[in-house]
Amino acid sequence: MNAKPQSNMLLWLTILAVGSTAVVIYQFMGSEGFGISSAKCAALATRQMSPAEQWLAVLCAFVVKPVYMLLSLVWIVWLWRRTEPDLTALRRGLIAFWLGENACTVNYLRFGGHSDFWEFLHNYGMVVGFAFIIWAVLEAVDSRIIKLSAPKERCAVLSLCKHCIKYESTPCKLQQVFKMLIPATMVIAAMPFCTGIKVVAYEANVLGSIENYALMVSSQWFEKYYCPTLAIVFLCAAWGVMVFKKNDPVPLAKTLFASALGPLGFGFMRLFLSAAFSDNLLWYVAWEELTELLFIVAVGYVLWIFRHSLVGKTLPDEA
Repeated sequence: MNAKPQSNMLLWLTILAVGSTAVVIYQFMGSEGFGISSAKCAALATRQMSPAEQWLAVLCAFVVKPVYMLLSLVWIVWLWRRTEPDLTALRRGLIAFWLGENACTVNYLRFGGHSDFWEFLHNYGMVVGFAFIIWAVLEAVDSRIIKLSAPKERCAVLSLCKHCIKYESTPCKLQQVFKMLIPATMVIAAMPFCTGIKVVAYEANVLGSIENYALMVSSQWFEKYYCPTLAIVFLCAAWGVMVFKKNDPVPLAKTLFASALGPLGFGFMRLFLSAAFSDNLLWYVAWEELTELLFIVAVGYVLWIFRHSLVGKTLPDEA
């Protein structure tokens, strides 16, 4: 199996599929058919924030976000010359994530956080980044730990399966589990369709500055309707590959599965945040920023503790 073309395919599948929504979303978001235009989503009320909440808002905007953006850039540079498929995909995912977060910064500093276009670029980068990073994890587990797709290496699950497709004419039990997991994920992907668009917007005083908090309608449409639709399309394709492709279906199905989990993971993260914190959007923003910081720190930590096998001698402290 040559995994690198699969990673390249993931890049183009995700970019084309997600990017094609820009025309659809911004053609119709101005109409009232979607409830209320994001451009017209003005503050509905003024809410008081405690001093601790005001300082938390400042901390997330001017400390947490710059820190994880800087760290992600460091990891990108660290991985720049790596050619292994999983590390290449991880680097591309971090690049997409970094660009998306820069779009978020532009949206906040220039448009007060309410530009449909710049928020789309933010979401776009997150979805592409999620997809690449999920593919990198799947590829790393497959090629470095389980050895499922390596035709000449012993699969780590052989002691559990007892019989292996590599040595005899028998179905691969891991492939059977994967084949069941895909439609199960498809059912879960339908969950956001049962939700609706929420119109939440208000103003708050943050250390003397009036800030507007809102759940943007265009973003909700993207997260709750398009992302699960895109995920289901990719999952159907992955299941079809597993069922009908007789010769080595796992690499292509794995790519399609990661392409589905990218938008699905992003959509579910936003769905949880909007459901949990629609009454206090400061915590919506704060937990998104904090989890992104934790994610970037975790990526760097994993790369560091496995640095000798993953990145060889190219270490930050040796540069």
